[in-house]
Amino acid sequence: MRKAARGLLIVVSILNGVAGLVCGVLFIAGPDGRFMQAGALLPVVQRLPLASVFFQNFVWIGVAMLLVLGVPNSIAAAMLLRKSGNQYLATLAAAVLLVLWCGFELVFMINALAVGYLLVALISILCSIVLSRSALASV
Repeated sequence: MRKAARGLLIVVSILNGVAGLVCGVLFIAGPDGRFMQAGALLPVVQRLPLASVFFQNFVWIGVAMLLVLGVPNSIAAAMLLRKSGNQYLATLAAAVLLVLWCGFELVFMINALAVGYLLVALISILCSIVLSRSALASV
């Protein structure tokens, strides 16, 4: 079970890290959403709280994707691959950030993809806690 949970965390961290970095950069490079084919979402985004400040385009969403999803998951993936002592704390932090991201998204834009990511984040939290406790018990 521990091997499968660790494998899941590695795959999730790598995929979410790459997705967060790539999508974040694409939103910043194409603030109208053209590189992500997300132009149709712009009217929805422009109704979010603080829309007049942050959500007239996708720049701040791109920055948030980089900082909230891309960087933490990339760090967690590197720590997992290097078998760092705090690897499960990093995966836990990245998963909690993903829960917060999905929660915010689901409050304003209910969609199946966010529900799927939320489930992945909750499973990642569970795996991180189990593996962290297992690692502490073996010390």
